[in-house]
Amino acid sequence: LVDNNTALVDKLKRFQQENEELKARMDKHMAISRQLSTEQAALQESLEKESKVNKRLSMENEELLWKLHNGDLCSPKRSPTSSAIPFQSPRNSGSFSSPSISPR
Repeated sequence: LVDNNTALVDKLKRFQQENEELKARMDKHMAISRQLSTEQAALQESLEKESKVNKRLSMENEELLWKLHNGDLCSPKRSPTSSAIPFQSPRNSGSFSSPSISPR
């Protein structure tokens, strides 16, 4: 009976030790799981922001391509306010009169 009792006490101690080790592993896994969940949420938020930026840039690109295809870009040559003459710098346009210099 004493041997049986001693064997049962030894088994109980082993099971308690194993139980503590398993609890420690569970706690470690839970901490890692929480950390990964936090990282996943941050990555998801970053992905959503990048997706919004990408969508906006894609729409801008599509709009610019449409304008380019339909001749709707406001370039100096196509602007309704500019003349048919291509843009020239004021220095080369001759629109400024040079000061008259009288010989002495």
